[in-house]
Amino acid sequence: MCLNVYNSYNKVVRKALVLEAIKPFSDIIPHLLFHTGFFEGKGISEEEALKPLVVKMIPKLPQQNNGGDCGIYVIKYAQYFINGMLNEMPKSFNVPHLRRNLAAQLYAYGKKKQEEEYDTDNEWVSKEME
Repeated sequence: MCLNVYNSYNKVVRKALVLEAIKPFSDIIPHLLFHTGFFEGKGISEEEALKPLVVKMIPKLPQQNNGGDCGIYVIKYAQYFINGMLNEMPKSFNVPHLRRNLAAQLYAYGKKKQEEEYDTDNEWVSKEME
């Protein structure tokens, strides 16, 4: 099994530092999966299931030039991933345009909810906030 590392921040980060930070996760995730029954019925031995994950750095991702655009990069990555289009993802994004577009989409969605008079239950909102 493999643990993919996606880094969109355009700072020179030594691979060794990233691998050192990821190492505990590559060790513990197989144990969590094994002890929650993830491998049951999949024909994988306990020895194989408990091996540390292979860490793979994903190259050629779009790169941000600051520490504030990561949200847009995550959203765009998720959209391309969900639609099976990772190979078509551009090397950079027009972040101001994407922010405006996302704001317009959220506004249109909220407006539609108002006009059609429907509500979404927000179970995570505490009673104190209502």
